[in-house]
Amino acid sequence: MKNRTLKRPMFRKGGPAMEGIMTGIQDRTNYNEGGRATELAEEYAKLLRRMAPSPTDRSLPQFLIQGGLNLVSGKGATGNTLRDIASAYQQPTAGLFKGIQARDAYDSQVGMAAAKAGISGAQSEREAALKARANSSLQKDYSPQRAFEELLKENLKSAGKLQTFQKPNLEQKYPRATAEYDIYVTRNLRATNDPTGKIIAANSKGFVPFDPKTQTFNYNAMQPGSFYYDPRQRSFVQRIPSQDGGKSEIFLYDKDTFKKSKL
Repeated sequence: MKNRTLKRPMFRKGGPAMEGIMTGIQDRTNYNEGGRATELAEEYAKLLRRMAPSPTDRSLPQFLIQGGLNLVSGKGATGNTLRDIASAYQQPTAGLFKGIQARDAYDSQVGMAAAKAGISGAQSEREAALKARANSSLQKDYSPQRAFEELLKENLKSAGKLQTFQKPNLEQKYPRATAEYDIYVTRNLRATNDPTGKIIAANSKGFVPFDPKTQTFNYNAMQPGSFYYDPRQRSFVQRIPSQDGGKSEIFLYDKDTFKKSKL
């Protein structure tokens, strides 16, 4: 009975998508690409039958036995053979039909539950694949250039909100140079194999001290020997105190080649 049931039209394979167990499910066909929903539905159907097997169908044996007993007992006998047979099997026939209906209802319920589960499973797989693809695309698209453009946009937007009486901070005054430092210059420092570049990376202190009130940079506030980035020069700067107590010397280091020069 089970093998015959699994061969019913609702579980047939080989036809176009949305046939068999998926017949009538037309509102979400996109989730059955490649027949995935149908495959899942068939798997779910087998699982459901193992978890909740159909009650043993005894309607046919009961039909034969009960009808035979009625006939032998002479219940409702009229002397007309055909009429007596029909009378003997009338009640058992009702039981037979009831058993067949119960079996069909079980098959229908399993089929519908499996079809819904198949659609949901295929939908979940598709959404997960789309999400993974979107994340992969986003990560691929989030290049240094895009990061720079986003940061520059933020700096420009912040500067654009200043009132006439307000003075810009470092990022607002030098939006492009500071964005370039945050994205490209620091990235280059982390990746460089240049000996001077490595020294700068290990002793970098960020931007040259900047006073928003006076809109000026203060080289004298820099820690001697350390490296700072000057957005005006777009170079690293270093202050070296004079050994005789005179004025400190300021050296520039190219942000890309780290070549040293005196300011």
